[in-house]
Amino acid sequence: MSTASPPVLVTGASGSLGWVLGRRLAGRFRVISTYNVHFACPEGTTAARLDLADLEAVRALLDMHMPRTVFHLAALTNPDECERNPGAARRVNLDATREIALWCATSGAKLVFASTDLVFDGGKGDYSEEAPASPLSVYGMTKLEAERAVLETCPGAVVIRGSLFYGLSGPAGRTFLASVLYALSKHENIRLFVDQRRNPVLLEDLAWAFTRCVDLDLAGLYHVAGGEVVTRYEFGKLVCAAFGYDEDLLVPIRMADFEYEAPRPLDSSLNIAKFTRAAAFEPTPMGRALANLKARMPGR
Repeated sequence: MSTASPPVLVTGASGSLGWVLGRRLAGRFRVISTYNVHFACPEGTTAARLDLADLEAVRALLDMHMPRTVFHLAALTNPDECERNPGAARRVNLDATREIALWCATSGAKLVFASTDLVFDGGKGDYSEEAPASPLSVYGMTKLEAERAVLETCPGAVVIRGSLFYGLSGPAGRTFLASVLYALSKHENIRLFVDQRRNPVLLEDLAWAFTRCVDLDLAGLYHVAGGEVVTRYEFGKLVCAAFGYDEDLLVPIRMADFEYEAPRPLDSSLNIAKFTRAAAFEPTPMGRALANLKARMPGR
């Protein structure tokens, strides 16, 4: 691989998805991995610090590296933090994304942007790409507005709405699965919702989808999620079955029993038929994925 070839840029490479995607890309391309707080980027990539709130720094980094492809994953993703700091959420999630989209449109770089199922209000579920979006939270609204900025500004860009993801990530990332396993390993009770429905997606499947969009030169909006719609409590039961923990440690609760600053949708499950047709996507069944993850975990 020539070091003179234009690199691929992954923003938020210290996060769960960025870590897995960066490692996947490192064998094929020269990869620039950005981080902000946590200096942890995938092996085989070049780390670069980037504060998305600094738009001049965003432009400078893009101008310096001139990437051929930008996978924009970094964001303020904690809905409650976004609810407390809407100005910061808009600057990072929307303004920086618009800046990246403008740069990609001008330079001709391919842009793949990570969005979320939380753009929906959860009143229906099984949302297709054509379904009207109606976010309940500041986080969901900033991501929806960022989607629109990308699609309007940068022809040929891809927006991927993902769901709750799980799997093995880097030292700075933490998935819902990791939280469940930590509590179970300590033989502690963990409270899980019985009335919130999503279709969790394996990190490796989601990372594959991002690279597949570039390989096939797809454009537009796609939903990428798992093939099974479950509650967090049902997911917890699958984890117990795969890892050999006692289901009695799982405490079923309803969303109304838990106080959030940012409202969450009850059923934000995504219909993935469009991406399945376009990319021959076959999400890994959760039971098989969890069994494989157990086999790969150190000390298990």
